[in-house]
Amino acid sequence: MKTQNKNLIILFPGRSYSAENPLLYYAEFKYAIKEYEIIKVDYGDCLQKAKSFDNAVENIKKHVAGQIKSVDFSQYVDIVFISKSLGTVVAGWLSEELGVENIRHIYLTPINETIPYIKHGKNISVVIAGTNDRYLESDALKKHCENEKVPLELIEGVDHSLEVLGEMNMNIDILKRVVELY
Repeated sequence: MKTQNKNLIILFPGRSYSAENPLLYYAEFKYAIKEYEIIKVDYGDCLQKAKSFDNAVENIKKHVAGQIKSVDFSQYVDIVFISKSLGTVVAGWLSEELGVENIRHIYLTPINETIPYIKHGKNISVVIAGTNDRYLESDALKKHCENEKVPLELIEGVDHSLEVLGEMNMNIDILKRVVELY
């Protein structure tokens, strides 16, 4: 049974982007103020032990599923998966595995392997990426999101970290813009 106003966010970090980095740190901060329960998944040593990227992703999926297996999702009114890079693949997969209808996604800098999960009807609040992301071509992402009728915030000139190298003030403005979208 859902308790009124009981909400949850789960943070899915990237390969080299922890939940302590700005995009996820401020996501946690914003939702903590709203009294959401917070789970930060980790990938243990899955990346170090993997023989390939695909192998790492499969091991991470199992590892994360084990971390959240005791969560009773039925008690939450709002469940938000906020994911970054590699975490977008894991979050998309986990959402499908769980089959929980009230999960909504905020995808930060998805990678090619995330595309199958970015679909109309998958309760995606927003996909956020930069035009200079080296892991996913921004025009292809834009076309995909348009075809799927998925909200996309494409930020001009920023890289996979949603930053512009050496531009502190600009990066702070970008971070503010992204946090407003959460």
